[in-house]
Amino acid sequence: MTNKATLKRFPTIQAKMGDWDYYVTTLPFYEVAQRVKFATDLISPANMSEWIQRNVITRRAEQIADYLINQPERFFSGIVVGVYQGQPTWHEIEVQESPIWGTPGLDRRFQNSFGILELDGEEKLYAIDGQHRVAGIKKALEQLKKQDYPQYETLANEDLTFVFVSAEIGDGKIERVRRLFTTLNKEARRVNTQEIIALDEDDPAAIITRWLAIHYDGLKKETPKVDGKPAKSLIHFAANQIPKVNRHSVTSIVTLHALVKKVFKPELDRLNKEYSTNRPSDEDLKALYIKAVGIWESARQYVSSLDDVLGSNPEEERASKYRGEHGGQILFRPVGLQAFAGALGRLRSEDVDLETAIRSLCELPMEISKPPWNYVVWNPNTKRMISQKQNIAVAEDIFLHMSGYEPKGNRSDLRTRYNNLFDDLSTDPFKSLTTSRA
Repeated sequence: MTNKATLKRFPTIQAKMGDWDYYVTTLPFYEVAQRVKFATDLISPANMSEWIQRNVITRRAEQIADYLINQPERFFSGIVVGVYQGQPTWHEIEVQESPIWGTPGLDRRFQNSFGILELDGEEKLYAIDGQHRVAGIKKALEQLKKQDYPQYETLANEDLTFVFVSAEIGDGKIERVRRLFTTLNKEARRVNTQEIIALDEDDPAAIITRWLAIHYDGLKKETPKVDGKPAKSLIHFAANQIPKVNRHSVTSIVTLHALVKKVFKPELDRLNKEYSTNRPSDEDLKALYIKAVGIWESARQYVSSLDDVLGSNPEEERASKYRGEHGGQILFRPVGLQAFAGALGRLRSEDVDLETAIRSLCELPMEISKPPWNYVVWNPNTKRMISQKQNIAVAEDIFLHMSGYEPKGNRSDLRTRYNNLFDDLSTDPFKSLTTSRA
C-alpha cells in the first residue's frame, strides 16, 4: 500500500506575482500527508504551536476527513505551500512555435512557464493557506489505513493542486514564509488572535509579545513534553483564561498581547502609521521590546509574588501560591493584569513616567479576596473570577483612583459603579478605597 512520499519530480507551471515566484503543480494525497507540515510548526515556543494545531487546525480536520471518505463527488481548491530549506530545482521545458497554434509566435505566458519542479527531499514544506485541508487529508488517510479499507489506495492517489511559493526556491528565509501566512489569511479570512501573535511578522504588538515569550528570561521557561504529558510553561498558550489545573503559568499569551497593546498604544500607533503594513525597523522593535521587559522587571521589584515566579522552573508550580480557590494575587489573573495594563497605559498617556506609574500601581493591595477587589474581579461566595467587561473597567479605575490619579470618568461616577457591585447598598464601600496620593 502507498504510505510514504516517493515522488521527486512534478509537472509545473511557473509564474510571478509581486516579489514572489510561485510554481503550480499537483501532488497525490499520500505525498501531502507525508511531506506537508503546518505553518504553526514554525512557531516557538512549542507550546504555542501545539495549542494552535490542536484547537485551530484539527478542530475542522474531522469534518474534512469525513467529507473525503464519504463524498464520492469530493472536491476542494488547492493549497499554498511555503518552501523552506533544501535545494529544489526548476527544469524549464521549451515551447516552440508551430503552425498548429493558429497564429505565429507565442505570448509571454508560454515563455519560461512550463517545466518540471524537482525536489531533493530535504525541503520543508509548510501549508500557508489550506492547513485545515492538509489536516483533513492526513486524518482521512490515517483512518482508512488503520481500518485497512480498499478505499485507502484510491484516496491516497488522488491529486491536490499545490502552489509553491518562494522568493528564491529554497532560500531559507523563514520570516517570509511566516509573514505570508498572516498576509494571505488576513486577506482571505479573519485570522484569530493566537495566529496573529504566533506568526505575524509585521504587527509590532505581535512581534513584541512573541519576543517576550521566546527571549525574556522571566517568562520563557518551559519544560519538555515527556511520555505524552503536556509541557508546562510560564505562559499559558491555550486561551485567555487560565484553567484551574494550570498551577504553573504566570499569565496567558493573549493577556500578554493585550498588555503590550494597552501599555504601548502611543508607540504602536506611531509605528503602524510610519510603517503602514510593513514591518517596523529592528531598531524600533528592539527599543519597544526593552521597554516591555522593563515593565516586568520593574513590577517584580515591588511585587514579591512576581519576583518569586518569574524565571522559575514551571515544574515547581510556584504560581499556585498566588492563584487558586483561595483567591490569590490580582496580577496572576488575566482580568487583573488587563486592568493593571489599562491603568498603566492611561498613566503613560498622561505623561506619567513609566517607572513612577509602575511603582504607584504595584504598591496597592493585590489580594483579590480582600477589598478593593472582592465583588469586583472576585466572587467570594463562588470563589470564581468575575470577567465581565464592566468589572474590568471598574478595576482599572480602582487602580487609578487608589494610586492617586483621576479615573477615566470621574470619582463620583466610579463611586456609583463600584457601589453597584455590592448587594448591600446601605453602606458606601467606596469610602474604604483610600488613595496613596493627595
